Amino acid sequence: MKMKKTLAIIMTAALAAGTLAGCNQATLNYSQELSNTAKWEATTSNVDGTFKIDAKGISKQVNFTATGYKAKDKAYVNIKLTDPTGLIKLPEIKEYVDLASGSMEINKGYFEEIYTLTGQAVPNGLAQIKEEYLSFDLASSGLDKDKIKALCQPDGMAQFTKLLFGEKNDLDLPFVQNGREYSLNLNSDQTTDLAVKAIKAATNNLDNINTSFKMGLPAESITQMKAAVNSSEFDKGLAEVKLALAGSTISSKETFTDTSYNSDFSMNLKVKDFGDVSLNMKSSAVKSEVKEITSPTSVLKVTQADLLKMLTPSKETSNTIAK
Repeated sequence: MKMKKTLAIIMTAALAAGTLAGCNQATLNYSQELSNTAKWEATTSNVDGTFKIDAKGISKQVNFTATGYKAKDKAYVNIKLTDPTGLIKLPEIKEYVDLASGSMEINKGYFEEIYTLTGQAVPNGLAQIKEEYLSFDLASSGLDKDKIKALCQPDGMAQFTKLLFGEKNDLDLPFVQNGREYSLNLNSDQTTDLAVKAIKAATNNLDNINTSFKMGLPAESITQMKAAVNSSEFDKGLAEVKLALAGSTISSKETFTDTSYNSDFSMNLKVKDFGDVSLNMKSSAVKSEVKEITSPTSVLKVTQADLLKMLTPSKETSNTIAK
């Protein structure tokens, strides 16, 4: 189970960071544009998107918006999820991060609304908390604040891709550059080939990833995963994956100026014998004036162990749910 979870993490990270690992001129120019935005002292960002799924007779849509502000070592983000039908109340996330102190605050209501969404009673340990926010120490959550700060530097993402995929890799995306606008259009075969290349690069670099991110993977598991992605069986399965995703597309258009960044992303997956899944997202970032981010005052500091205990239903609650 842990090996499958790790492979899933690698694949997600590979797809997210693959745009920065290539070496053609358009990709290098794109990477430099991102580096320039990281030099802004303060940034205000916005995201609007829609996630849809139409599969096996089930049709669902979730709209989401996010607003954020980052200044030096502090950042704030507010994420809202909504159901257009109004039938389901989805959790809202309010999060503050302070890399200087290594702390992160998340609204208590987010955890409560997860239980309400799934039709469960909110555990007593969580419901009895009077404070509005729960505060976590990044280090206790397995996150290295110094590494996170390093990723926020102008060349941070480039360093991250090297850390993830190794110093030598041939990952690249076929950007079409028009001035400071970068477009990308991938069909299902191109997407699969890129994902596979990224998965192989990351898995073969798993020893370094395991050490850098303190994942705690045993050497035997790493050896097994490397053997799996480098086997002939792995390559043979690609034809089936491409057939299953035939007709799928991924496209994006990103535009940079000296003081702004705009992105329009679209992913449409057609999965054979399942249905359609789509994600459309528009995002923007603007260079802003530096202002103080005021952290919440109604805060309860907890460890991961404390949170787990709070989220564990009491014996009485468990019996009620069972009935």
